[in-house]
Amino acid sequence: MLQIIRPTLLLHRPTCEANIRKMVNKAEEQKVQLIPHFKTHQSATVGDWFKAAGVKAITVTSVKMANYFSKNGWKDITIAFPVNILDAEQIDELAARVDLKIFINSKEAANSLKEQLKHPVKFYIEIDVGDHRSGVDPDDPDIISEILRLSRNSNLHFEGFYTHAGHTYNAASPEEVEQIAGAFLKKFRSLKAEFSEEYPNLKIAMGDTPSCSILKELEGIDSIHPGNFVYYDLVQYGIGSNNLEEIAICLAVPVVAVHPERQEVIVHSGWVHQGKDSIADANGNTHYGFVVKLTADKWSAPIGKVIKLSQEHGVLHLPKERIENIQVGDVLGILPVHACATAHMMGKLFTTEGEKIQMMPRNPEISGS
Repeated sequence: MLQIIRPTLLLHRPTCEANIRKMVNKAEEQKVQLIPHFKTHQSATVGDWFKAAGVKAITVTSVKMANYFSKNGWKDITIAFPVNILDAEQIDELAARVDLKIFINSKEAANSLKEQLKHPVKFYIEIDVGDHRSGVDPDDPDIISEILRLSRNSNLHFEGFYTHAGHTYNAASPEEVEQIAGAFLKKFRSLKAEFSEEYPNLKIAMGDTPSCSILKELEGIDSIHPGNFVYYDLVQYGIGSNNLEEIAICLAVPVVAVHPERQEVIVHSGWVHQGKDSIADANGNTHYGFVVKLTADKWSAPIGKVIKLSQEHGVLHLPKERIENIQVGDVLGILPVHACATAHMMGKLFTTEGEKIQMMPRNPEISGS
């Protein structure tokens, strides 16, 4: 049994594997390829659970992450981030070893890479369908045409169009996710009609977890690339992507002070452990996670909320009947608001049975992260 003396991120393996199987089954039923995003777990061990479920290709966010997973046996890798042309040499080295896909969102990137790459690289053109983070405006096909023109007769090979509809993460219901998805799928059908004569095999790829989790029909989509679903979290729960039982990670935190008079418990867990993400409840009150009690095999239903975070401190609010049974030295659990952030901030992970899970090494340098 794992002895917890400081903030420790716990993974319930059966829940995680069930989440993987559920998405694999959905992809098979909808006849789309599942190319899961590994940025959430960043773990060779968890990656092996995907292999066992039949997954053949993966998505990552950086050349560094692509290299890590290529050394763990993955040979079909998509880097879902606007290509950094300063990485051209590393991209070319990686392309010599794996079937590599990248994002090219500008004519400048296409022009630079076609001169530098010695090995074939497939590319998606990322489409901005409303999140306005990155990608090409679907209503400006001239940019798309120019990127495609520049890539001809080079080692750049057009794979298709990709979108991460990040604004679905702000949706308040499954119905709102369906409305957002309906709008961007219409844009994709138009793009495919415009470019499929010259590129009859172009693919349409979708990356956001809410759409991939909630949509019942994926007609017109060739591949889905969700990542957060492997653990899920309270943001996804609030949207309707998952239920609480499907959240696979929990941050175990030591109690350092108890204040029954104000119904508060102080724990060793701040934004350096959890991240700064917050969420509002039905009454509009902001919190930073649900509090749970750790059990022999997992954790309980929520018993309170994290109402304040500083760098190392967390302040929990618990009902009077709950706080009476809490003592200094106890260990409580926190279900994360944003699983990707909490997993990245912690950098280490243990199963509830005490097994250490291998994760991608943290880079102390800012560059290359």
